[in-house]
Amino acid sequence: MGRHNDTPRWNISTVLFWGLFALGFAYRVLLLFTTDYAINSDNAVVLLIAKQFSEGRVSLFFWGQNYGGTLVSLVAGALMVPFGYHPEVLAITSIAFFAVVTLLVRSIATHAFGRPAGDVAGILSWFSGVWVMLLSISELGFYGPSLALGLGTIWLALRGERQKSYLQWALIGLVAGLALWQSPAGIALAAPGVIALLIRDARPLRWLVGVAAAALGALPWLWLFATADSPLKPQSTGSGIHWESFVTVFTEVVPAEFSVTSHLLRVTIGVLAVALLVLLVVSAVTRRSWWLGTLAASSVFVIVVTVVGPAVVLRADSVRYTAFLVPYLAVMLGWLVTRVRFAGWAAMVLAATATITQTIVTEPAGPFEFQTRDRYIVGPIEDLGDYLESANVSAAYADYWISFSLAAATAERVTAGPIPNSAPTRFEPYQLAAAAASKTTFVVILGHENDTMLQAQAALPAHTRTEVANYYAVYTFDAPFDPQGLSWQVY
Repeated sequence: MGRHNDTPRWNISTVLFWGLFALGFAYRVLLLFTTDYAINSDNAVVLLIAKQFSEGRVSLFFWGQNYGGTLVSLVAGALMVPFGYHPEVLAITSIAFFAVVTLLVRSIATHAFGRPAGDVAGILSWFSGVWVMLLSISELGFYGPSLALGLGTIWLALRGERQKSYLQWALIGLVAGLALWQSPAGIALAAPGVIALLIRDARPLRWLVGVAAAALGALPWLWLFATADSPLKPQSTGSGIHWESFVTVFTEVVPAEFSVTSHLLRVTIGVLAVALLVLLVVSAVTRRSWWLGTLAASSVFVIVVTVVGPAVVLRADSVRYTAFLVPYLAVMLGWLVTRVRFAGWAAMVLAATATITQTIVTEPAGPFEFQTRDRYIVGPIEDLGDYLESANVSAAYADYWISFSLAAATAERVTAGPIPNSAPTRFEPYQLAAAAASKTTFVVILGHENDTMLQAQAALPAHTRTEVANYYAVYTFDAPFDPQGLSWQVY
């Protein structure tokens, strides 16, 4: 039950959906040439893994994050073989994953509530606010793939006949396994679809086919799990689970997507988000809808993972996690607004207009303007790369937010590992290269803690200090120098 077929197939909402969908894709590509397209060190890691894959070097998990699979980097890396190493290749790959997510949200809502609600839900997902839109062009690692594979598992499990062929079981198992490889959030989204399939098609031989295919998709994760239990552990600060995050995920994280700072508005949005989740559960029961039931379970599971995983209190700066809540919010809002004549069409246009306006006025990386040079959030890093190359420096230590950005901006002509003791070792080869250099080089942000600390050290070996681009301080020691004994900060 819960499946709807509306005629005519091409109604106004459908035409509006495809028009706004195309607009959203084109606008995202346009954003790549504006100040809204900003690359930080985490984005740079995703980009570097893609570059290395295009050269035959494979990383199946993100450096220092062995709970996150690198599918988006591998796809982008494959595309870099014919198109070359460009950040835009990764960005468009990320946009494509989020486009798939939009189509899946639309299809799930259509099966549950009908085509008009599906069209509206799709656009509400595609234009869900400024930060998710920016996440779709500056992928932090596994958000788009986790959503696509998790929702894709639900879609494959429930569409068509209840009983699936061996080939369909294999495909569903493979997609679910890939979701497990991508992230805990990915398998949290996918698991209810798998459970629903097991209940609806209780044929053990087909279960075995699905399990075998899932094992194949999850093989990198299974291998890591066999050698270390870290993939199952949340990031730990020693403080345990922060139960208040079950509240703040609604009252602080979701409102941050709309740049809301008023306490009253934040609470109002949080209450609305909870109410929509409750309404989803009630609708699943009253309509006896597998589509809504699996979406409800997926939403609850992913909220639990989102709260438990980071092991910190979720605040507005965790706004990226809103991406995992967008599917249920879009589906339920899409259904509600179509209860009122013409409101669905208005909601689609309003969502697109509001989100595009947000990208212009929010200024996440400074005043909105068209430019392609200063894409990295740590200053004019291309100038830094030019200086280091001219000084024959190919490996250095750097502040964390400089390190991987420098390597990405120079296409690894200059590599930089985070300064030891200041940040976790995410990619050891960079630090080993810095340690093996004939002259030890440190790159820090001009005037920040590490620069101040180094200038205050009276007993440092012979070295030079050079200010570059009015943003960086480069310390070059005449001989190898072990940085372990100094008190470094992350920045």
